[in-house]
Amino acid sequence: MIRRPSRPVGITILAILEILIGIVGLLASLAIIGLSALFSTLPRVGSLLGTFGLIIGAVVLFFSIIWFATGVGFLHGRGWSWTLGMIFSVLSLLGAIGALTIGLITGGVGGLVFWGLMLYYLTRTHVKAFFGKGGLPLNPAYGLPYSLGSQVSQPQIATNAGYGRPSAASTPVIFPPISQGSSTSIPSSIPVSSTVASPIASNSGKSPICPYCHNTLPMGTKKCLTCGAAL
Repeated sequence: MIRRPSRPVGITILAILEILIGIVGLLASLAIIGLSALFSTLPRVGSLLGTFGLIIGAVVLFFSIIWFATGVGFLHGRGWSWTLGMIFSVLSLLGAIGALTIGLITGGVGGLVFWGLMLYYLTRTHVKAFFGKGGLPLNPAYGLPYSLGSQVSQPQIATNAGYGRPSAASTPVIFPPISQGSSTSIPSSIPVSSTVASPIASNSGKSPICPYCHNTLPMGTKKCLTCGAAL
C-alpha cells in the first residue's frame, strides 16, 4: 500500500489563486451580463452591444467556473485538476505570446513568466506524484516499508512404504480358550497342582469338592456342574 505524499506548498498557493480568480471572474461575468442588458435598451446600437456583452459575459462565466473547480481540485489532489491546469497554462502561454505580437509588452512578458513557471512547476516529480500522475520518487517517506518475512519451512513427513502392513517377524499372540459356562477365564495351559487334586484322591470315600468353586459334587463326577471346570 502506497501513501500519497503531502500537498506541496506551491500547489496550495496556486489553488488559492485559482479560487480567487474564479470568484472574481464570476462577479465580473455577472457585471458584464448586467451591463449588456442595460446597453440593449439603447437605440440603434443597443441590440448589438447587448448581444456582444452577453457573449463576453458567458465566456468569462465559463472560464471562471473552470478556474474555481481547478483550484478546489488542486486542494484535494485530483488528477483531472492537474490536467485542466496544464491545458489552461498552455493556452494562457499562447495568449501571452499573442499579446507580445500585438504590442502588449507588459502583459505579454508577465504572462510568459507566470504561465511558464506554472508549467514548469506542474511537471515536477513530487507535484505529479501528489496528483497521481507518474511514479513516486524513491523516498521512504512516500511509501510504507515492505519486507518479506522469513519463510518457515514446514516439517517433512517421512512416509514408510511398509506402514500399515503386518510385520513378518512379529509373533502372533494366542489367547487362552475360555471354558463354556465359566465366569472366569482359566488358561488351559496352566496345570492343576497336585496338592489341590490330592484331597479328591485321598477322600475317595467322601463326596468330592470342586477345588475352584468349593461346591460339593456327586460321586464319580468328572466335571463341576457349577463352574464347569474339569476335575
